[in-house]
Amino acid sequence: MPGDDRLERLFAAARAARPDTARAQYGFETRLLARLRVEREPSALWAAWTWRLIPAFAALALALGVWNYAALPGPDNDPAAAIAADFDRELVAYFTGK
Repeated sequence: MPGDDRLERLFAAARAARPDTARAQYGFETRLLARLRVEREPSALWAAWTWRLIPAFAALALALGVWNYAALPGPDNDPAAAIAADFDRELVAYFTGK
């Protein structure tokens, strides 16, 4: 196709042309960092602190879970105590409505 040759030459010319970026490159990192510091929102500070405190709060939640589990009363495996407390009569009364 005759149009493909013209298109290929156009692409080759576009690849060969290099823009002058020397002016834009000078101090780019400094300008970028200065702009990022200025544009920082107050909520970004809170977000940074929450991410930093996640391990501490996870450890706190784990410690509270262990403490809660350790504070649970143990199972009462004494059948004589259950009979003496009339648990069976209370259950029958609850289920029959008496």
